[in-house]
Amino acid sequence: MSENKDPAFNLVPEIALLAPLPDHMRKRFEQALLLMHEQLEEGLTWQQIAKKSAISAFHFHRQFSKLFNETPGRYLSRVRLQYAVYYLLYHNTLSVTDIAQLCGFASSQALAKALKRDLGLTAKAVRLMAQQATPAQTTVLMNKLAHPGESGSLEKQLAEALPCTRAFFDTRFFKRISTETTDWDQILDHYGEKSVGLLGITPTTELEKSWSDIHTQIGKVVGRSENYELEVAAGHYFCCRAYLLSDVAYSQVLHTLFEKAQLAGYEVDPEGHFIEWIEEVDMEQYGGITMQFQIPILS
Repeated sequence: MSENKDPAFNLVPEIALLAPLPDHMRKRFEQALLLMHEQLEEGLTWQQIAKKSAISAFHFHRQFSKLFNETPGRYLSRVRLQYAVYYLLYHNTLSVTDIAQLCGFASSQALAKALKRDLGLTAKAVRLMAQQATPAQTTVLMNKLAHPGESGSLEKQLAEALPCTRAFFDTRFFKRISTETTDWDQILDHYGEKSVGLLGITPTTELEKSWSDIHTQIGKVVGRSENYELEVAAGHYFCCRAYLLSDVAYSQVLHTLFEKAQLAGYEVDPEGHFIEWIEEVDMEQYGGITMQFQIPILS
């Protein structure tokens, strides 16, 4: 694997929006965002979050709305719904009531109302998507939860500048790890910093199938002399690297990468494997991950 240590492309709207602010103001908004994302279960209002972040409610509402192109209340509702959709898709052992509580909704009925209002779906329909939907259909769902920008979602606007390159990789030897899930968030929760270097390998012939018919293997690259289970042939790949913090950004990166490959005239190798690779895990500041994505292309 490439050992490129250049900063990965940022696909976190909050980081991009807060970057121009003076340090003291940025830190206060970062504190507010941290409370919004990590204390959802407490059901804090945006006014309570402003107070905990040492910002008056008036100035917080005015500045937040100007920076984020949505009110703090709307942002908080959208974040809650993002997490709820994630749990509905990938945690089928949790009840809808449990998910509502985890995400700060007053009740399962309040969650159901938000799902219907913003996505036009029921909780049951979202859960079915985990099996029956294709990645493309899931991307459409995630786009409805994206950060609003001046023209389309901010994730989409940021991704337009995503650097993509053509690269050659020698033969790689892959060994699976013991995991019952292919969901990166759950893998990160389980392995933590040990997730660095893990790969997801998916046959390109399966990428347009429903999730239940896609067989992604999670593992790591090993030496040829070690016990390995899959040999990934040498070849050219169309690649990108990005720093991600949400399923929305993850879906947008994949969509953009494949779109740019097509625009560049590359044809996906039907006998190859699409590869996702965790390069770095941010355990301190934002909690995001740096990933590299590789599409096998015919040379």
